[in-house]
Formats: sequence, C-alpha cells, structure tokens
Amino acid sequence: MRTSITCLVVLVAAMPASARILNVPADYPTIQAGIDASVNGDTVLVAPGEYDENPIIQDKNILLTSAEGPTNTRINGQVKIYGLSVDTTCVLRGFRIDGQGYDQWLDNLVRIQYGSPIIWGNIIESNINYYWGAGVMLDSSMAIIRGNIIRDNWSWQMGAGIAASWRSGIKEGNVVSGNHTGYLPEWGDAAGIQAGGVIRYNLIIDNAAARIIYYATGGGLHTSGAAQVYNNTIVGNIASGQGGHGKGGGIYFSARGPGWNGFFKNNIVAFNPRGGGVWADIDDSAYFVWDYNLVFGNDTADYIGIEPGPHDVHNDPLFVDRFSGDYRLLSNSPCIDVGDPTMPLDPDSTRADIGAYYFDQSVGIHDDGTPSGPYDFSLRQNYPNPFNGQTVISYYLDKQSTVSLFIFSITGHLVLALVNKEIQEAGEHKYIWEGRDANGKAVSTGIYFYELYVNASRESKAMIMIK
Repeated sequence: MRTSITCLVVLVAAMPASARILNVPADYPTIQAGIDASVNGDTVLVAPGEYDENPIIQDKNILLTSAEGPTNTRINGQVKIYGLSVDTTCVLRGFRIDGQGYDQWLDNLVRIQYGSPIIWGNIIESNINYYWGAGVMLDSSMAIIRGNIIRDNWSWQMGAGIAASWRSGIKEGNVVSGNHTGYLPEWGDAAGIQAGGVIRYNLIIDNAAARIIYYATGGGLHTSGAAQVYNNTIVGNIASGQGGHGKGGGIYFSARGPGWNGFFKNNIVAFNPRGGGVWADIDDSAYFVWDYNLVFGNDTADYIGIEPGPHDVHNDPLFVDRFSGDYRLLSNSPCIDVGDPTMPLDPDSTRADIGAYYFDQSVGIHDDGTPSGPYDFSLRQNYPNPFNGQTVISYYLDKQSTVSLFIFSITGHLVLALVNKEIQEAGEHKYIWEGRDANGKAVSTGIYFYELYVNASRESKAMIMIK
C-alpha cells in the first residue's frame, strides 16, 4: 500500500488586497447578513448546515460559496441575483438549493435578473412552480450556468430545469435530469432546458414534457435556430401529448427567417423513448447549420421536419453503461474522431468526438467494457464527497494485480494518473487526491470521475470538487 499526501496550499496572492472572508454563521448569523455586510471582491463563506432563508445578491460582485460542498450545505429557499452591474466575478457555488417542503409557488430556486454571474457546482433540485424555470430562471441575463446538477424539478408550463430567453448566456457541463413539465391540458413544454445562447457539454437525460391534449415539445432541449448547441448528450427524454407522442423527445427547435445563424454540431441524440429524436419547426434550413451529430434509436423517428446532416452518424453511440448512467464512450464508439473538424480539438489533441464526454486516447487503455476474468476487487466511494481540498480514494484487491487509477474531468479529459500499470499486492490501497492535475495546478469546481482498472476489468465512480 502506498499513500500520497501533499500539503494544501492556500492561494491568496490573486485576491484583491481589500478582499475579506465573511464567515456564516461564525461572524454573521445568516447568509443574507453576510451578503449585506460584503462589498465587491469579498467572499461569503458558509459553514455546513441547513439555512431556511432566501438570500439575495443585489448589484454586488462577490463569491458566495459553501465551505464543504452541496452535500453538507443546504439552502431551503430561493437564491436571487440581480442588477445591471453584476458580472462574472459574482459567483454562487457549492450549495444544495432545495425546494422540497418549501412553498415556492410562482417562483424559482435560482433566479437571475440582468447581469452575468456564474452559477457553478450546485445541486438544484426538487422544486415545483406554476410557470417557468422551477430550477433556474434567467431573466434578461447573460449568466454562465456551469457544472451544476439540476434535477427533479417540475414547472407546470415550461423549462423545469433551466428556463431562459433565446439569446441568454452559456449553459455548460451541467447534468440536467429527471425534470418535468405539464399540468393543465394546454401546458407542458421544455422539461430539461428551454433556452438559447450557448449550450454545450451538458448531459440532458430522463426529462419529460407532457400534455393531456395538443403536443408537448422538447423533452430534453427546447431552443431556436439562433442557438449554438454542441457536444451535448441527450438521452432518455420524453415529449408526450395527444395520441401519446409529442414533438421532439430529444430536441425541439424552430427557425423562422434570416438572421438566426445558429448551429447544432457534435451532439448525441439517442434512445429518447417518446416524441422522436429531433423535431424541427423551420422555414428554411439555410437559416442554421445541422451536421456532425449522432441521432439513433429514438421513438417514432430520428428526424422530423429536418433532413440528416451530410456527416451525421446513425449508429449506437456505445456508452460505457447507459443503464447505470455512465454515458462516457467505449473505445470502439462511432462517436470518436468524427466531430466537426473545424471545431477545437479534444484535450488529448485529437479530432473532436461527438457527445458531452470525449474518449481520451492519450490514456493508452482500450477496453470494450467486457471483463476477461473473474477478478474480485472493490472500488469505494471517495470520502468526503463533495470535497474541498482533498479526498480519499480507496479500493480492495483480492490478489496481486496490474492496476491503474485515473481521474477524469466531466468532459473525459485525463486530469491525473494516480497509478499507471503498477503491479500491486492483495489488500487495501488508499490514495489522497488534493484536487490538482498532473502539472500540480489546482482544478476547478466540478464533477470528476475516478476510474480503476484491475487487469482487464474496470470500475468507476463520480465525485464533486467544490472550492
């Protein structure tokens, strides 16, 4: 057994000289009291616990963050950020924002009005509202919604996960799952994301838009031909309605007249069980670009109202295990190296893959997912999780084995090889990861996978890093 331990270095040099850390509840009894006492550049640092309040950030650029991540820090209420002076130095990070048991009627869990804050690394879940955006609502905002888990929200009308205006900000690297829309016969569209702007690297799964009559639109994503939609994985979503099938279980989008000029590239739209894969309501396909997508195995039809792109792929994407929620690509996936060659290369310097998670060819392990022998090993959940600073990854081997242990980002980039093809003895093995990559640079807040290879077998788990 070998344990790697590195001291945690606190980086303060980049902070403004006047920046302060305001601790809740040690210095201020509530989150709102800490916000009220803050000025631009300050950090409001919230200790673990449950907070029954509705914090508001108005015209301030501060970091509002938890100390130990969303598993241990819960806000039972709405968080609102608004003001024209709010920019990307205003950050909301590391909370579980929960609507369960809280009367949020006519409101949203996270509401952003004007400005361009960053909403990063939160769990936003279990809210119900009458209208739009039970999870996240962007009102005339260019916010960046990054690396969040947005799940199990229900809006009676539209956009249960994320709702926004057509040309709003960036939605990237989120997991949007299990959100629902629909109540009265004429309501129920856009269960996962209803938005425009830039929509990239998101996993959009198992969302459902439903109407009793008419046709629900956009189970996974409801957008327009003006959006820039690329490298998303959209699986298992439903659009239902009169007769049982709606419009666009995976994606519904419209494009009306010149001036849209958006594009849809490098997306996986597969295995959406009701409403078809892609449903386009368009006047002329010249108003946007659709190409280099994989569309496969959707109910009713893969394409409705639109022709496949000349470089589209029509095969099973070959996920590691979609039935257990692992949507990374196997080494023989048809998505590898077939994305738009004019778009940026994957981090392993190969041509862009299709989907939210690319296959890292620099690792040098090519596994088809089928174990070649009866090996007995167990990979344990890291602790703590989520974590800030460092976390422990451990596993057990029943006999001497060749072992590799890798950490990947949510996009599939190899962050660090903790172990690389080492022969290890039977027994317990434990490693400490300090949240740094192979160059010693601190990684950002987000979702990471750690993956254990034992001889020809593989197992992986997810963890959340909160800074």
